[in-house]
Amino acid sequence: MQDKLVYQAELFANRLKKREAHLKKWARRNTVACYRLYDRDIPEIPLALDWYAFESGAVYGRLFLYERPYQKDEAEEAVWLAAMKAAASAVLGIPEANLLCKIRKRQRGSAQYEKAGADGIRGIVSVGDAASITGIIREQGLRFMVDLTSYLDTGIFLDHRLTRSLIRSRAEGKRALNLFCYTGAFSVYAASGGAAAVDSVDMSNTYLEIAQKNMALNGFGGRPEFLFHRSDVSAFLENAAGKKQWDIIILDPPTFSDSKKMTGVLDINAHWPRLIAQCLAVLAVPGLIFFSTNSKKLQFDASLLSAVPGPGQIRAEEITGQTIPEDFHGKPHRVWRICAGF
Repeated sequence: MQDKLVYQAELFANRLKKREAHLKKWARRNTVACYRLYDRDIPEIPLALDWYAFESGAVYGRLFLYERPYQKDEAEEAVWLAAMKAAASAVLGIPEANLLCKIRKRQRGSAQYEKAGADGIRGIVSVGDAASITGIIREQGLRFMVDLTSYLDTGIFLDHRLTRSLIRSRAEGKRALNLFCYTGAFSVYAASGGAAAVDSVDMSNTYLEIAQKNMALNGFGGRPEFLFHRSDVSAFLENAAGKKQWDIIILDPPTFSDSKKMTGVLDINAHWPRLIAQCLAVLAVPGLIFFSTNSKKLQFDASLLSAVPGPGQIRAEEITGQTIPEDFHGKPHRVWRICAGF
């Protein structure tokens, strides 16, 4: 057991050392302060490690242990995780107290942004976390608030960095609609790209407030062309149909949500055609929808959109390959660009 533990800690340290040497240079060139250093690169070490550098100069690592497909003794797991944490601390040159360890479990029928708790809600169990750790990070010239301890997600999805850049490159003079906006990162990027107007929609007052703060952090606060709507997305789209149109729509929904704030249940694997049809009903011509999902099971069939009444000829193409950043392996998400009138 001990020999195996030492061996795996050495494997992990060597891989981290190699990734850090490469990604530090890449991050500096691309003005990125937060990125993924390790993502289950070695099968017997099922960890993910994200690096966060705050504006204040403080640095942290978020270390996730993914739920194993087999039972493992809790005491043995704790010893194993402590050894990996010590190895990461030595390689990265940061105190072990700045490595926040979590056990990430499979999500089973919970809403998207529930707080993390000891019972595994939202698929996460804290392991020795300190008090709330929050700060401001920079990404590609923009600033965002993050919370490293309270929720499963920190306030910004690192794997969508290139998708956000794509939105910024398309936004000049356009009216943008950010659905399931979370903390508004796509909204900030659209505004920074010169969008004429940005509407951000979410059911959570908490996240809409953070979205407004993120807009203000980047000089876009309090402007009448940047609006925030607390609403169920389907209800918002239904009410907007025939009254308002947008040139760019960002649709990045949770895979599953049964939040008490919404009517019914959202299962994106079954409901994506309906949601996109609702978006097409408020899409200007020419117009673009960027549809993203983390679901591995979703079966996208563009032919289901051909019969949708709305903005003329519709063309859909998967652009996932253009949106996977340097620090992520495989396909952490999938993205389709749906065009009308192009």
